[in-house]
Amino acid sequence: MPDPTVQSPAFLTHKTVHSAVVRGIDVPVEDMIRFLDAAFSALRAASDAAAIAVDGSGFTVYHTELEGNIRVDAGYPLIAQLDGPIEFNGVTIEPGELEGGDLARAVFVGPYSELRGAWLEFLEGLEAQGKTPAMPYVEVYRALPSPVADPSALRTDLFAYV
Repeated sequence: MPDPTVQSPAFLTHKTVHSAVVRGIDVPVEDMIRFLDAAFSALRAASDAAAIAVDGSGFTVYHTELEGNIRVDAGYPLIAQLDGPIEFNGVTIEPGELEGGDLARAVFVGPYSELRGAWLEFLEGLEAQGKTPAMPYVEVYRALPSPVADPSALRTDLFAYV
């Protein structure tokens, strides 16, 4: 099994993108995985039912550090903005935006269980280059896990505003 890797950061300017999000306010960090599973299940159901027009990969936006209770959004970019909130599987999906701006991006290849270490490496590397990473931090999932997927081959793009 290959070792997880974090590739060197690239720097880019990104435009604001409309999205559909499930917002997690005061989510205990130990419940984050459960929250994200429920959120992405509802978002995929909404996409399958053509209630949202997805235009890219799923993402998570971290508005706070991963300590205690956190504020986190799970979502997908959209072709067109949602007019208002919709309910799917008992979950509220709201209009959102991925804020534009100057970003640093690193690519992590490996299991989701190793993402925390990847983030530390990425953020420390930015600081070593004289950059000041700012929240929110964003993960974009280029492959979704499945029972048959090899966790060591999962690709996640890490983004920090700089």
